[in-house]
Amino acid sequence: MAQSILRIALDVPLDRLFDYLSGDLDVQVGQRVLVPFGSRSQIGIVMEVASSSDIAIEKLKPVLQAFVEETPLDAEMLNLIKFSADYYQHPFGQALLSSLPARLRQIAPAVSRKQYLYQLTDAGRAADVEQIAKKQKVLRSVLSALQESSRLTEAELDGISATARKAAKALVDLGYASSEQVPALQRLVAMAEAVEPPLNAGQLEAVQQIIAGFGVFKAWLLYGITGSGKTEVYIRLLQRVLQQGHAQVLVLVPEINLTPQLEARFRSRLPDFPLVSLHSNLSESERLHHWQLAQSGAAKIIIGTRLSIFTPLPDLKLIIIDEEHDSSYKQQDSMRYHARDVAMVRAKRLNIPVVLGSATPALETWYNATVNSKPASRYGLLRLKERAVTAAQLPQIDCIDTTKVNLQHGLTPQLIAGLRLRLERKEQSLLFINRRGYSPVLLCSACHWIAPCSRCSSRLVVHLSQRKLRCHHCGHEQRIPHQCPACGDADLHPTGHGTQRLEHTLAQLLPAARIARVDRDSISRKNALVEILDRVHGQEIDILVGTQMLAKGHDFPNLTLVGVIDTDSALHSPDFRASERLFAQLMQVAGRAGRADKAGQVIIQTQFPDHALFNALRIQDYESYANVLLEEREQMQFPPYVFTALLRAEANDYMLVQQFLQLAFALARSLTEQVLVYDPVRPQMERLKGMERGYVLMQARQRPALQQLLKQLVSQMRAHKLAAKVRWAVDVNPLEF
Repeated sequence: MAQSILRIALDVPLDRLFDYLSGDLDVQVGQRVLVPFGSRSQIGIVMEVASSSDIAIEKLKPVLQAFVEETPLDAEMLNLIKFSADYYQHPFGQALLSSLPARLRQIAPAVSRKQYLYQLTDAGRAADVEQIAKKQKVLRSVLSALQESSRLTEAELDGISATARKAAKALVDLGYASSEQVPALQRLVAMAEAVEPPLNAGQLEAVQQIIAGFGVFKAWLLYGITGSGKTEVYIRLLQRVLQQGHAQVLVLVPEINLTPQLEARFRSRLPDFPLVSLHSNLSESERLHHWQLAQSGAAKIIIGTRLSIFTPLPDLKLIIIDEEHDSSYKQQDSMRYHARDVAMVRAKRLNIPVVLGSATPALETWYNATVNSKPASRYGLLRLKERAVTAAQLPQIDCIDTTKVNLQHGLTPQLIAGLRLRLERKEQSLLFINRRGYSPVLLCSACHWIAPCSRCSSRLVVHLSQRKLRCHHCGHEQRIPHQCPACGDADLHPTGHGTQRLEHTLAQLLPAARIARVDRDSISRKNALVEILDRVHGQEIDILVGTQMLAKGHDFPNLTLVGVIDTDSALHSPDFRASERLFAQLMQVAGRAGRADKAGQVIIQTQFPDHALFNALRIQDYESYANVLLEEREQMQFPPYVFTALLRAEANDYMLVQQFLQLAFALARSLTEQVLVYDPVRPQMERLKGMERGYVLMQARQRPALQQLLKQLVSQMRAHKLAAKVRWAVDVNPLEF
């Protein structure tokens, strides 16, 4: 038998496929294989089976092993990753392998938990249970159950009897049943089915319009104020899609901490449809198992973070992107894709709808729903204008001018009084400060020295309980010095507030309050966040202190006060997206207050209470503020009115970065006149993790012009000797400049 030539994608920084011989193995496209590469062996994915190669046949090496017992990756998934790798200018092999669970990148069979599924045969259907001896009670019970349902899993057999599996095997021997191995679904704890709330007019209209469009590609922006019941709309859509049979729904969430609450809602309302989650808090074996359940079609609801967009789903009929504006959907290293944009491409290829949910849509999304005049690009806009709980009102928002009041440990008298009032009423409060640690800086009173990070252009943050200074960018740690390294003065003191200091301050001001802190430091242990949220729902916590991970998605019925401690730095940031992000963040955190029948209040401490952003926030008018920002973007020629890309580079020596970027700048300028190429510059944080940094910005009015330039530029830069001396990458549609 003539050997086939296999073109295989490998996890290497080269944008090409590698040719190998199949040997006597019967290998399919999408199959995982083990091949020799240099002095080691590597996992690869078969992309093509060819009859010839550019390399002499005698020089080709054979595949070492093919994992034929595993289901190959389907063509739809391979094509989506190929498109993404091309669009985001990343080597295809690296993009493909990094999209897989870690166990599938390791040199070992991907063993997943299996179970036997028993199905009734024609003989079993005709069999008379009464003819089985009465003493064989379990055998009779299993046959009866099979005749009722036609199929039983091992988990269902366990519910009949401890020896039911043995009885099922006996039925197979008798020819009354057949068995096959299938992926083991999780055994779920039985949950009481939740009551289905009535839909208000806005929710009903949204559900009906989206359902009417099933079967064709359409992007829907579900724009609703916080607490307007977007999750209920998702549940009704899932019900309609999944009841059709042979259907799966992918629900993307921005962060891991949003999955437990959403999972619980879906499981209680949709108990008949197997659900799995995909995120980085799962163990390697859990992630592989969930991924394989999704790939096999056994899992019907898949909830996951951004990487889940590359999960093989044979029956995908709907994609939902919750909090679509969130920057967590953008990958910031390796292949710098945006999960929302990839979801659009995937949905269009499958001809299915996409639902984008947000109280503060990304300006690009708002532009496509309200301004963009191209019918093919324009999104459907669905508004939810009222809170789902009829008694729930939007919270009152007060901006307190911190220049006109005396602060007590960084807190205004109004906020302290509000906290005391909630304690008296046995209601809960949330204090939001987007800065973990005890204090952002350690300051010398004598010479004004501030503790710097030796590896980054940043300051070290005080973590008082550990007696350490820590960099939140690179992780560098050192002990708090006893005296100033610059002048020797012993008067060093923490300046500014972080979550730890705020927690400490509240414990002194309100000793009777039960306080919990939620930030990366406090929830590093698995399930720590779930435990804290359970305590909040159980009324065991009075005051929550937290960062942005508490700002969205959570529903605390007894929480009536939200305090925002420090936001002013974002008002004057050089990043043109800073005000958009701040408005979204504050709208989200304000939305945690008064979600049930109790009135909510939000107190924002600021030196600029009359800023346009706060004026729009007081009346929760996202639309007007978004339209103002869009006008500014159009005048300044910023996205979404132009398309941008950054060529980022870093090295230990900035001279190398400068040489590389100057070369790229000159080359890009020579390749096209349709793209505006700016001179190389350094970012605000010039040094990060010991690496000196710089970038070149490219900007075009038309997406194809930018893509054509990037394709030529990246190809030529990869071939240059300087490319090996710096670490560099292209960031298409960057979120941060």
